[in-house]
Amino acid sequence: MSYIVGPYDSTREGHVVARELRLDEARAMAEAALARAAQEDLRVSVAVVDALGRDVLVVRGDGATWFTPEVARCKARTAAAFRRDSADLAGLRENYPEVFDLAGDQLPFRPTTLAGGLLLEHDGDPVGAIGVSGATPAQDVLCAEAGVIAFPTR
Repeated sequence: MSYIVGPYDSTREGHVVARELRLDEARAMAEAALARAAQEDLRVSVAVVDALGRDVLVVRGDGATWFTPEVARCKARTAAAFRRDSADLAGLRENYPEVFDLAGDQLPFRPTTLAGGLLLEHDGDPVGAIGVSGATPAQDVLCAEAGVIAFPTR
């Protein structure tokens, strides 16, 4: 069995996703991230995507800037496609910019190395990602981590 994570059609023969990310789980994660942002008086947007980078939930928090939902979505999609946190790709982009660009050319979105996209795993398998945008990179990560903590690992 192989696990395909990226912009692929999960209905194609041989492509299996370990576990679907449910809407109630995405809501719980987004609410936790937004609650953490409110504690810090931050205005952010949150995106939760499945293992294939497809939207499960995207929400713009009260007062968040208009473009932050799409940035959050790109952070989450990047984490899902590359199976690692978005900021972890900065070294690849710096040391091998052409590889990063070539990989990006194969995606239906523009990947980013901005911090705030975190991979979600269940039993060691990627099941999706959460992205937060609207604050500083460190604050985006802090809010995204609150969302990850709210992810039920049952």
